[in-house]
Amino acid sequence: MSDSPTPPAHDGSDQPYPQQPYPQQPYAYQGHPQQPYAQQGYGRTTPYIYPRNDLAVWSLVLGIASFVLGCMFVTGIPAVILGGKAKSAAESGEADNPGLATAGIVLGWVSIGLSALSVLVIVVLFVGMASFGQAKAGF
Repeated sequence: MSDSPTPPAHDGSDQPYPQQPYPQQPYAYQGHPQQPYAQQGYGRTTPYIYPRNDLAVWSLVLGIASFVLGCMFVTGIPAVILGGKAKSAAESGEADNPGLATAGIVLGWVSIGLSALSVLVIVVLFVGMASFGQAKAGF
């Protein structure tokens, strides 16, 4: 036999077990809580407008590409143009990265300046070589 106690025998009555009442806490009416935000009607809601960060990113990419790829005027001028548009978008609140736009503008202007300087050096070298060739032919 087992040592566990056996449950009491059922006497056939359908009365439930006696239950203890749950302790109740006093309830005080607090009123309706304040709504933290203004309620909108059932009309159309304004969609979330994503910031126009692509202009500044492209400006920076073109500014970097002008140095890495060596296409100075081809990518430097668009970097300055897109950087200007990105700065104006950041000022009007449409974008949130004016630092990238500034970096793109600076890289674009430096690229344009180096391009102009390299064109000037090439022109001076060709003119110098042409005058040297004429001077040598005169001897």
